[in-house]
Amino acid sequence: MELSYFETLQMINLSIDRLESVFEFWLSATFAAIVASHLAGEKLTKIYAGMLTSIYLIFTFSVVVRSMAWSDALERYSKMLRTLRGDVSESATLDLVSVSIWATIILGTLATVIFIWHAYATNKTAGPVISSDTKRD
Repeated sequence: MELSYFETLQMINLSIDRLESVFEFWLSATFAAIVASHLAGEKLTKIYAGMLTSIYLIFTFSVVVRSMAWSDALERYSKMLRTLRGDVSESATLDLVSVSIWATIILGTLATVIFIWHAYATNKTAGPVISSDTKRD
């Protein structure tokens, strides 16, 4: 199937939008895992920390697979556009964006898992997040 120049631009835009929405979805879930492990306080047992870590890593794997699929689509449509325009050089910007997204996902996942287990280890001795002294009658 041959796409026109305009259709190729639309597909590139769609691929970028999907990549960004998948990334934003992962980012929201990352912050949710961090907040959940922080606010869990004394209820964060080893089993709960393990379950939260497992669910988060499975979700992250799913996001990585989706991101790879949309990255491949973006690369394919970018090649089509270069062919239609007669360009021979590849875009360094697209590579830089891809590297920055992957670096964020890898480092963010590692930091989140470390934070979950740090919260488990320190919440045992720190006590509840909201102290009883701040309650009003």
